Amino acid sequence: MNDFTVLVISNSDSDLTLLKFEEFDILNVQSEEFLSFCEGTFTREEEFLDKIDEDFKFDGIQRYAIVRKSKEKFGERKIHNVFSFLLILFPSVVTVEYILGYNIVAEKLRYSNSFYNEQKSHSIREEFLSFEDDEVNEINNFIEMYFETFQNISYLKSSIQNYLNAFDSNYLHFSFIAFCICLESITDGNTELIYRIARNVAVICGKDENSSMQIFKNIKKAYALRSKIVHGSNFSDDTVSDYLHYLEAICSKLIIELLKHNVSNIEQLNEKITSLGFGQKEKISTLWKETKFNNKIENKIYNTI
Repeated sequence: MNDFTVLVISNSDSDLTLLKFEEFDILNVQSEEFLSFCEGTFTREEEFLDKIDEDFKFDGIQRYAIVRKSKEKFGERKIHNVFSFLLILFPSVVTVEYILGYNIVAEKLRYSNSFYNEQKSHSIREEFLSFEDDEVNEINNFIEMYFETFQNISYLKSSIQNYLNAFDSNYLHFSFIAFCICLESITDGNTELIYRIARNVAVICGKDENSSMQIFKNIKKAYALRSKIVHGSNFSDDTVSDYLHYLEAICSKLIIELLKHNVSNIEQLNEKITSLGFGQKEKISTLWKETKFNNKIENKIYNTI
């Protein structure tokens, strides 16, 4: 068991060092700051640094290390939450490439081991994590406001876990079902389930009446395909792939919107949604604020699938 963990992540087109977390720094692995950290912890270069240099020369992809600011013992879940939050904000092929372990010896961090996470062949996903420079302030404001609470809304835990599970599978059918379960986790009760899932998501994510109606229709189409998958009916893998990209985006949007509302329990959430119409998401709570930092999501979820 390690006292201190560092994650090295890859597949971002944007400079992740611009993103600010209260407890963690994101450092370019080629930066003087990270190399100094490695030197101070007696990191053996041949363990991973040399390989990262070789990989960068081959693919030109920057790697980033997530490092806790306080060099004290901490639970590994904390740092994985940082990666999970990035994936929620930016559905993409961003991935953990290395997990680095350290121990505290005589009150000093000492390198212990590294684990290379073999990359999956993301045949159904192509987009690297990316954001525009003029979106950085809004992204950081969102991180500051919601990172510490994103694991504390009880009914969202299942949605978030299934969202993450969808990215952890290399089988598009499993990913498809996991995204559907993510949507289902915010709907209370069993009657008229598909209708209520589609309506709930449309109210929460739609920006106006027309976009809400489009989301409603899209979710119903996705669930018609879900039924074919789970019941062994004939369906097109190309359609599954197309719908999967939509589900990634709508699940991300759903989680982001619910974080902003921070409604205390699922019963209260569903009661409020039932009383509202399409285009009225700002009335779900008094806490809601408009945020725009991922136009790729916005462009996807309001289009017809």
